[in-house]
Amino acid sequence: DARVRQALSYAFDFDWTNKNLFHDQYTRTESYFSNSELASSGLPEGRELEILEGFKDKLPPDVFTKSYHPPKTDGTGKIRDNLKEAVKLLKDAGYGIKNKKMTNLKTGENLDFEILINTSPTWERIILPYKKNLSRIGIDLSVRIIDSSQYKQRSDTFDYDMIIDVF
Repeated sequence: DARVRQALSYAFDFDWTNKNLFHDQYTRTESYFSNSELASSGLPEGRELEILEGFKDKLPPDVFTKSYHPPKTDGTGKIRDNLKEAVKLLKDAGYGIKNKKMTNLKTGENLDFEILINTSPTWERIILPYKKNLSRIGIDLSVRIIDSSQYKQRSDTFDYDMIIDVF
């Protein structure tokens, strides 16, 4: 459900992470093809709009009315408003809090997932604040560090909930 993925992005405080862990060295990616001629920017127009019009019934209406921007914060680590938006999105997707856990109200299954890390625990310093933010809204995140061959095998077969990858 796209709303669940969007909610998860609201719980990641890129601005705090960039400021405190990377000394503001990074810019947030706003397109799958950032820094290229294929990068998305603004609303679709011209030939792009013509192509998308053919799929209008299969695309979210926002594609035609809102340009994409990832969630922002002020970098202080206080992301209460973002977490409230995440909970709202999860509620719209059929989730709610039961026994202090974010739960799918139809299936009764808790919303929890695992992030795989390739060998180096360096990524933990980025993931652990994210884990803390997710726990504030009842989502359990586990971090698993595995060796390079396991990581390659699992990523090649899509045997993961979430991974960190560099393209």
